[in-house]
Amino acid sequence: MPVFQVNTNVCLEDKADFLSQASSLVASALGKPESYVMVQLNDNQSMSFAGTSEPLAFCTLKSLGLSTTQTADISQQICSFLNAQCGIDTARIYIEFAAPERAMFGWDGRTF
Repeated sequence: MPVFQVNTNVCLEDKADFLSQASSLVASALGKPESYVMVQLNDNQSMSFAGTSEPLAFCTLKSLGLSTTQTADISQQICSFLNAQCGIDTARIYIEFAAPERAMFGWDGRTF
């Protein structure tokens, strides 16, 4: 059930390609089937960071069973991806990680 949300002030031309590559990245980074990965892109947003509107991103990654031992490596992978795809300096990217309890995440009319 990984859910990866990207909010950025960068306007992306090929959203479908971005979503596809982000989905593959998340599945690989988490070692989970891509068939469970959801990606949401909110580009061209009005945002600022450190008092400027230079390219930036705020992301969230939620996944059942996500461990704190994984987050540093995943952070590096996501920041590298956003830098390559969007031209965002990695120092202008925040990522919030969350690992909800299985009973607190629903899917297909039930919870995990």
